[in-house]
Formats: sequence, C-alpha cells, structure tokens
Amino acid sequence: MTIRFTDLNVIYHRKSPFEYHALKNINTTFENGKFYGLIGHTGSGKSTLIQTMNGLILPSSGTVETDGIILSKKSKQKLIHQAKMKVGMVFQFPEHQLFESTVLKDVMFGPMNMGIAEEAAREKACYYLKLLNVHESLLEKSPFELSGGQMRKVAIAGILAMEPNILILDEPTAGLDPLSHDETMQLFYDVYKEIGITVILITHDMNDVLEFTDEVKVMSQGELAGEGRTADILTDQNFMERYDLEVPHVIQLARDLKEKGIALNGTPKNTAEFIRLYEDWRRNNA
Repeated sequence: MTIRFTDLNVIYHRKSPFEYHALKNINTTFENGKFYGLIGHTGSGKSTLIQTMNGLILPSSGTVETDGIILSKKSKQKLIHQAKMKVGMVFQFPEHQLFESTVLKDVMFGPMNMGIAEEAAREKACYYLKLLNVHESLLEKSPFELSGGQMRKVAIAGILAMEPNILILDEPTAGLDPLSHDETMQLFYDVYKEIGITVILITHDMNDVLEFTDEVKVMSQGELAGEGRTADILTDQNFMERYDLEVPHVIQLARDLKEKGIALNGTPKNTAEFIRLYEDWRRNNA
C-alpha cells in the first residue's frame, strides 16, 4: 500500500486571527512494506501529517493518495471512511481505548463493526492475540484485570484485527519502563515482519528509529526537512545538528571510538551490533 502526498498544505483556522500553516507543500511517498520513522520536534507537523492519511484532517490544498483513494479538501465522508479502513493507528496509551467485558470481545469489536461475521471476527481476534503473545487463558477475562503491558497488547490486537494496510505508531512506548519498552518495540517489529504491512513510527527516541526503521522522514516547522535511508540521515552530523536532533547512542559511541583511532567497519543499529563490530575490530587489530 502506497501513500503519496502531492503539494499538500494544511492551514488551521483559515482567515482568522489564529490562522496557522501546519503543513507546507509536502511532496513525499511512503512505499509498501517498509518500516518508516517520522521524526521532528513537537509542533513540526508530524501528527497533522499522519492524520491526513486517513481523513481525520483533510488538506487545505493538494492531495493525499492512500492506496488509490485520493483525499482532498472536497472529499466526501464515504471516501474518507474507505481511507480510514486502510490505516490503523496506535496512539499513546492505546489501552485507554479498551471497553468490552472480555478480551476476546474487545478484539472482535473492530472487525464486527466493519461488517465481518462473528465467527470470522473470532478467528481474526484469536490469530492476532496469539501473534502478540496473549495467552488463550486470558481471552474470557476482563481486559481491566490484566497488567498494563497485557492491556496494551490487547488494544494493539484490536487494531491489527481490522487488518489495516498501514500501521501508524504514535509514541507507542509512552509510559513504559525500559524492559517493557524494548519488548513492545520488538513486538511491533516482529508483527511487521510477520504480516508485511507498512509501518510508520513517530517517536523522539532516535535509538528506536535507528534500530527498527528502514527509512526516515524529518519534519521541521511544517515542512519536510529531509528523507532517506535511516543510517544515512542519522549519521549525517551536520543535518542532525541543523535540526537539533539527538544522535543515537551507538552512533555517538562509534564516533567517540573513531576519534581514539578505533574505526568500526560499519554503522551499528543497536548495542548488540556495536559490540560485534568492536570485537571484530579488536580481532583484526590484535
């Protein structure tokens, strides 16, 4: 599923004293089956951009094409609804959206609301709950009896059960301890590999962006400041400094080592890769 932005502008409170140009002439494409990072400081336009993908916000001018569905400022509700069915969003604290009496019913709700028969909805719910490692013994329990981490998995399963073509993760690890953070990000990556959908991660954690994403797009003051392969963008020191973006820890460590005469053969994506590259250097320079 491809999402294409063409000359996209979004202006809030147009022709009023509070007019604000949130997105300015955005031209970019999210290609099918890739894991993207969407980064930039608060107020840069990231949230507005993702909300135009499924019609939560319509363009003031220009278009957004979502898997062949073209949204513009004149789009009708029927077309917007079709786009929404293709895009799943995991916002901060998705567990706050739980409401049904049992885990199974909560995950079945979305597919049944889309018109899927009860038995088929049950099969989808069970598949995605299993995929997210929610044990079958929990299916008839109230979601509010679960741990915070389990509740989050159930909420995410409910989004996946609607089988969107693209999954947007908006700060999905907010409020989690370091261990739960790592488990949740790995879980999303495993789901991405298993299902093969397009994923867009919005986060301020550059370590997650480096480790999990293929490509990155950088927003600044409503404009697309840069885009490209994740490793190319995050290792571009001048670019990162220009937009005041935090350098991932392992890239900074690699730079510090290089200044001491230890040049690693490659760019590490995470701590494990950093250690492997460092050990390779030690063996080659013993």
